[in-house]
Amino acid sequence: MSADITGLPGKIVAGDGFHNFQLVVTNESKTDLNGVTFYAEIENYELDAAKFLSPYVDLEFKNPDTGSWDNIRDEDGYAGDEFFTAEQLKAKASESIDLRVSIDAKAPADDAYSFGSGTYHDTVDGQDCIAGGWVQYDFEVLKAGSDNTDPGIATPSDSDKKPQGGSTTTGNLADTGANSALPTIGLMSGVAVMAGAGAIYAVRRRRAGSNV
Repeated sequence: MSADITGLPGKIVAGDGFHNFQLVVTNESKTDLNGVTFYAEIENYELDAAKFLSPYVDLEFKNPDTGSWDNIRDEDGYAGDEFFTAEQLKAKASESIDLRVSIDAKAPADDAYSFGSGTYHDTVDGQDCIAGGWVQYDFEVLKAGSDNTDPGIATPSDSDKKPQGGSTTTGNLADTGANSALPTIGLMSGVAVMAGAGAIYAVRRRRAGSNV
């Protein structure tokens, strides 16, 4: 399985309204996959919880079932969470979900990223896990009132800019090789959880918040 983000601007001025983009998840296998769950997140690269972008982000998806724009936000208030599950993604087929993001005028100007993934339950070496594909793109938040005549397009994250825990641009969540940037971060009720940037970053944010 693979994931991609399309249409996200390379620069967004804080306070200038919603910007539309898409998360595209593709089943590259020859087997139909059931219960494919979509995840999206917008954040910056700050380690200090007081400087996170999330409190200023309104991230929404267009619900394929209802046609309404629904908010994506986790229980701790961060702009990132699982937001939709497709009952089935057929072999070689893609599912595109419309997303949009608005950044409040009070948001800090900073480098930021958009992370997205599609995951499903699988078995690796006889152990249940969450497998799938993920992607991460960089963009820049400009201060309110800035000129933005050439916003460009968001670019794949490079190796020098990545959330704590180490993620690269794209990946397979079931890849556990020595060179994988997607480590097993824990065991929950006997289920191995293979995580990408978003999940690792969420763990980091919770720890940072607990120490504030």
